[in-house]
Amino acid sequence: MPSEELSSRRITQVLHEGFADPSAGPSRRLAQSDLVDDWLRTLWERAGEAVPGRGSGAALAAIGSLGRRSLGPASDLDLVLLVDPARVGAEQAAELAGALWYPIWDSGTSLDHSVRSLEECEQVAAADLRTAIALLDLRHIAGDAQLVEDTAARVRARWRREARRRVGEVVDLAADRDRRYGSLAHATEPNLKSDRGGLRDITVIRALAESWLADHDHEVVDAASRTLRDARDALQAVTGASGTRLGRADQDAVAALTGHATADDHHAVLADAARAVTWELHRTVRAAEAAIAPGGSATRGAGTARRPALERLPHGVIVQAGEVSVDPSSRDLLRDVAAVRHAATTGLPLAEATLARMAQETVAPLLPAQRDVLVDALAGEHLADAYEALDVKGVFSRWVPGWSEIRNRPQRSAVHRFTVDRHQIETVLEAQRFLSRVSRPDLLLVTALLHDLGKRPEARDHAAEGAPLAEAAARHLGFDRADSRTIATLVREHLTLVGLATGRDLADPTTLRELLRAVDEDLDTLELLRALTEADAIAAGPSAWSTWRADLVDHLTDLGRDALRGTETAPRTRLAPQRSAQEAVLAAVRRSDSAQVIYPAPLDDEPISQLCLGAPDGAGVFAAMARVLVRLRLDVHSAVVSTQDGIAVNTWWVTGTQADLPHPSVVRSALDRELAHRDRADARVLELPPAPPLRTTEDAPVVTLLPGASREATVVQVNARNRPSLLADVAETITVHGLQVRSAHVMTLGRRAVDVLYLTDQHGRALDPPTVGRIVAALMDAAST
Repeated sequence: MPSEELSSRRITQVLHEGFADPSAGPSRRLAQSDLVDDWLRTLWERAGEAVPGRGSGAALAAIGSLGRRSLGPASDLDLVLLVDPARVGAEQAAELAGALWYPIWDSGTSLDHSVRSLEECEQVAAADLRTAIALLDLRHIAGDAQLVEDTAARVRARWRREARRRVGEVVDLAADRDRRYGSLAHATEPNLKSDRGGLRDITVIRALAESWLADHDHEVVDAASRTLRDARDALQAVTGASGTRLGRADQDAVAALTGHATADDHHAVLADAARAVTWELHRTVRAAEAAIAPGGSATRGAGTARRPALERLPHGVIVQAGEVSVDPSSRDLLRDVAAVRHAATTGLPLAEATLARMAQETVAPLLPAQRDVLVDALAGEHLADAYEALDVKGVFSRWVPGWSEIRNRPQRSAVHRFTVDRHQIETVLEAQRFLSRVSRPDLLLVTALLHDLGKRPEARDHAAEGAPLAEAAARHLGFDRADSRTIATLVREHLTLVGLATGRDLADPTTLRELLRAVDEDLDTLELLRALTEADAIAAGPSAWSTWRADLVDHLTDLGRDALRGTETAPRTRLAPQRSAQEAVLAAVRRSDSAQVIYPAPLDDEPISQLCLGAPDGAGVFAAMARVLVRLRLDVHSAVVSTQDGIAVNTWWVTGTQADLPHPSVVRSALDRELAHRDRADARVLELPPAPPLRTTEDAPVVTLLPGASREATVVQVNARNRPSLLADVAETITVHGLQVRSAHVMTLGRRAVDVLYLTDQHGRALDPPTVGRIVAALMDAAST
């Protein structure tokens, strides 16, 4: 086979063999490996012709996926040219290597290669852990088979001989991956190879088994390996490249090729496999560490009577060999939840046998005493580790009604880091900081645990649909009817506070009335909602919460508190710079009757700067200000647009420190030019490259009318894929239609921009229905450009 045909043959073969049979993956990968083996043997024979005198004493061997005979359709090749220096000289070895490597490179195949003797393989394996693990897969391809067999035997023998001292290195390697990579189970664009729970972790698990210090559940790991390798094969078949990151653009095609109805369904299967791998790695490492511990774990007794020390705790909980288990003879109703509480509060793992038994237990609604112990577990700092152990055995889904529907469910919002189920656990962990600030910490923790139960497939409004699910789950967890209703209220409204604070006009009385309605005009519920709001946002990811967003949420919360207490809200301290800048701009515009620009004091804990722009209001002013920021290449993070006494005062938060921004005089000059030409259509054109085409349905814009949000204006929300000119295009559309912007609230969430616009006609009145229809359609066109 000509070498240049190899890449196309590999892709063609895997597509011809197909993915219809889920069990065909291993045989398909064997066929791929056989195809490449045959090609490499042909190259070896040709190399022998090019290097006269080459006999025994040299061999071509494979490591990596080819060494394991699990090659993907575009996987890189990892090859080792083994030589015996006594029989093959350095010059002859170099000629042989060149005769092999160059045809492989010419074929377009990515190659990782080395030339080593048996002794050099031993030495490099002793010095580098990753190489040692890789060489465990050494497999003969061509040439001197005995040389490969001897090298593999020596490498394995040394690995087992030195395994005790290398366990710590393996633990460090796993910890390093934890720091450098995310969890495959929770990633929106997972790396099938490098993320935690991926193919590299499977290699480490099997390397530990080769050390004979610990073993693993082969059936579980083999099944997970098949799932991950099938996804890798499909990804490489779709892209024609050797990458292992499953990007959003390829997820639908990969899901279809692997026989899944949707990308979300496929992600759930991948997450399940990755969690199983992560758990097996954890178990295998712990077993290896226990095997090398002097005398094992803490022990008692002597001689043949020596056994691990055992500590008995209340409710039948036992700590033995560094693990939490239970006394099987105990009939204490709190036994299992007490064991989980101890694991969540101490960080000690739950024993495998205990988890297996919990998975088989009949689950009944919790009694109040069991509920209280479970709440204590939710307050434990090691809750996430305990949850992963319970989840991988299917225990948590049996304990919490509705959990199985959101387990491993990916989040398509760019601000989210975790799957739905793990996000709820992270929200509980964040909520722990607020336990001393609310009157019912138990309700806060359980609401955090249940708040996204509505994020099921095809859900339209997960908050509204999740409320009855959370109420039913709370009843099952032992809460009475009144508390369950409060939990349902918090779940239904868990997005309300941040949505109103950042997306509505806080000066509009309707905004406060909507908040008070959401919390049933109850102060305790308001405090719980405030805590839940921050915990939920921080758990989602760094782009979902910021100082300015916290200030707006706190300001609206203060308004709600004072309304419920009958007191008056004082201006928030951190909002003072914004207000003082607005007042200064107002005064300067009144004096000069011209545009003004002021930079308030910078935020000291975020790389975000604030600009306050003001000008006499009129048609096109908002659009002119938006164009200025685009022309100056300022990335808008959020904005609040308002009109006060005939003056447009717009506050913008942009990415970067003040040192990165142009001088205020530059911004003012640019604004003067835009305002002077705001009536000239040709001068308003932004010379920007076109936006990339829509690739997924998630990129499609959504324009929504918000009825009842204001009595004085028509409120429209534009939710669209962000781009530099989006806000300017939206503002220009409003100007062309002769409408006024009474206020606007702009924010960027990941790759989406969410703009809430308070629109009126030229007389300051809410829009009539025909005008609403026209502007909504026009805004859809503008957001789609």
